[in-house]
Amino acid sequence: MKIAFIYDAVYPWVKGGVEKRIYELSKRLAKKHEVHVFGFGWWGKEDMSFDGFKLRAVCKPARLYRGRRRSIFSALKFSLKLFPKLLREEFDVLDCQAFPYFSFFPSKFHELLRRSKLFVTWHEFWGDYWFEYLGFAGI
Repeated sequence: MKIAFIYDAVYPWVKGGVEKRIYELSKRLAKKHEVHVFGFGWWGKEDMSFDGFKLRAVCKPARLYRGRRRSIFSALKFSLKLFPKLLREEFDVLDCQAFPYFSFFPSKFHELLRRSKLFVTWHEFWGDYWFEYLGFAGI
């Protein structure tokens, strides 16, 4: 099976729970499947093999945070640059991380055009916290 994980932050260049989850799943799944991780190119090259799976640089990294908040600009940049890279290939399964939300759109487009199976992984629920975090923009 050909599997793609979609997330802008990539372990070990960015350390967090989501990044570590994708890394561990990719490393294990790569023993029997072809695994690609699409993210910002933190490693400085376009594409490279890493611990048995393929790292796919969507574009040069952008700052993930502006102050204490996640940057909407970097999420939009990642999503827009993801479209052509993702659609060039066929995958059996896509695992798109729900946040930042914009990368869902190229992933869904891939599912519809290429008939892949799309899974969206939600790692947390913020509910009304969105208003505290982003104000009116959190709607």
